[in-house]
Amino acid sequence: MFDDKFFEQWLDNQAHRVMNLVGDGKAISPEEMMVLVLKAQTNHFAHLDIELREEIQGLREDMDKRFDLMREEMDKRFDLMREEMSKRFEQVDKRFEHVDKRFEQVDKHFEQVEKRFEALTIRIDRFMIWSFATTLSVGGIVIAAIKFLP
Repeated sequence: MFDDKFFEQWLDNQAHRVMNLVGDGKAISPEEMMVLVLKAQTNHFAHLDIELREEIQGLREDMDKRFDLMREEMDKRFDLMREEMSKRFEQVDKRFEHVDKRFEQVDKHFEQVEKRFEALTIRIDRFMIWSFATTLSVGGIVIAAIKFLP
């Protein structure tokens, strides 16, 4: 693989050598001119790389701020939804309490009806006993009258 450090070191040495030639007023060859152009381009690429990294960092920070704002907004909305759901559940609980009270009233009515049926059953049982006793007594009197009356 190509190592950038070796290339940069070589390019710096070559560019420094060519700049010394130019500084001494000597003419330079096209190859030496290419070294200077290559050094200028690598410097330009390095600055572009730094600018690009700074811009990306700025975009990341901007996105982080936007995500934080969005998260805060979502949290607010979820809190509102939770509050609304709590209110609705409270209303449902109140409705169930009302239904429970109605069921309790129905239970009381059934208890009263059951007591009435028990009282009616007791009255019917007593009537049947009285009716049976009366039938036996009247039957006994009729049999005794038939037997003792000539």
